Amino acid sequence: MQETLPGGVCFGCGPDNDHGMQIQSFWEGEECICEWQPKPYHEGWARLTCGGVIATIVDCHCIATATAAAFHRENRPLDSEPKYLFATGSIHLRFLKPASVARPLTLRAHVTEVKFDKKYMVHCDVYTEGKKTAEADVVAILVYRSDRPDEAVPAFRPD
Repeated sequence: MQETLPGGVCFGCGPDNDHGMQIQSFWEGEECICEWQPKPYHEGWARLTCGGVIATIVDCHCIATATAAAFHRENRPLDSEPKYLFATGSIHLRFLKPASVARPLTLRAHVTEVKFDKKYMVHCDVYTEGKKTAEADVVAILVYRSDRPDEAVPAFRPD
């Protein structure tokens, strides 16, 4: 999914960022799935994934979820025009259990509500070995449409 988004330099999900985490999200049914393997240098405590790293992948995955949901609502493929870009309005993340860096994290997210066609509420659960380790609620805001570039805040224009 991330390869279809313009401006792929994001640290969490940008395919063009060689130093980033390069998560990949996939639409499945009514939710978005991501499986990502932390590296030893993603530790916060010994052998445990840093909470900030988890927050980053949750953030990026939820933005991808909002983007995919917007295209899904319009019954069109992700690589079609117009392109949309979302930014994080807020994130409320709750850590439930430690997550080992030795095991992959599975993220499952879905849109719970859409307001004004530009404010998407997304819920995300994070699992390690089938056990929920974190959950988050994210507000994703549509900040750019390729068919209306003049309406975008300059900082969010991908060109």
